[in-house]
Amino acid sequence: MESILQYIDSLHPLELLIRILSALVMVFIIIVVFNVIQLVTGKLLKKRLSPQRTFMIRKGIKYTGFVMGMLFLFKSIGIDTTALLGAAGVVGIAVGFAAQTSVSSFISGLFLLSEKPFQVGDAIIVDNILGVVLSVDLLSVKIRTFDNLYVRIPNETIFKSNVTTLTRFPIRRMDLIFSVTYQADLEQVRDVLMDIAAKDPYALDNPAPLFRVDQFERSGPVIIFNVWFDKNFVLETKTSMFMAIKKRFDEEHIEFPYQKVDIRVSDTSDSIDGFKE
Repeated sequence: MESILQYIDSLHPLELLIRILSALVMVFIIIVVFNVIQLVTGKLLKKRLSPQRTFMIRKGIKYTGFVMGMLFLFKSIGIDTTALLGAAGVVGIAVGFAAQTSVSSFISGLFLLSEKPFQVGDAIIVDNILGVVLSVDLLSVKIRTFDNLYVRIPNETIFKSNVTTLTRFPIRRMDLIFSVTYQADLEQVRDVLMDIAAKDPYALDNPAPLFRVDQFERSGPVIIFNVWFDKNFVLETKTSMFMAIKKRFDEEHIEFPYQKVDIRVSDTSDSIDGFKE
């Protein structure tokens, strides 16, 4: 710092100003050029690489341009960048020890980019957090939940957690679980459910729906009905199926079990006669 200050003092103020202005112009040009490069690279790699890899390459090009611009600025005004790079290396080591969590997230981010468990736009579940992936950075993954909340999850947490990608495959299976009374004819229940699935606009015919009786509870048999659907119509499929089941069960006189309370009323007038005056 002393040598830098001595060098600045040795320059005429006008000469220093001219050097700084010319250096800033060149820095601006360098940053603009690298921004153009990262935009062109992003368009060229859009169809060849995944969105998160393209995003990281663009970020790397942009940061490289910024660093080169700063180095050029220091060099133009006569500051020895060798000493600055050496000091930056020492500071980097100290910061690395002090920010082990960030370093761990950085390394985890590299593994996530190579493993690709999900992509930008996928719906995932991490630690009971359900949302759509907005970006995959080197330190964290940004998610927008379905109730429109912004959630940042460190890569280290994702790397150590069980991650469920809901939209990895084009179709999904929905498990509809409910009970019927013991008076219901299970064969009739099966036929009604199969007919509902065949007529539902969101349920797929292939793979075919599956009907099974899971267990017998005190209130009645537990039915599990599996239907396959397009991954983009989760709520539509669930709502459509449940509405159709309720309507058809009412028409077919198939009842769902519900808690009942029987109250027996008895004549107690004789038992309390002795207490009357």
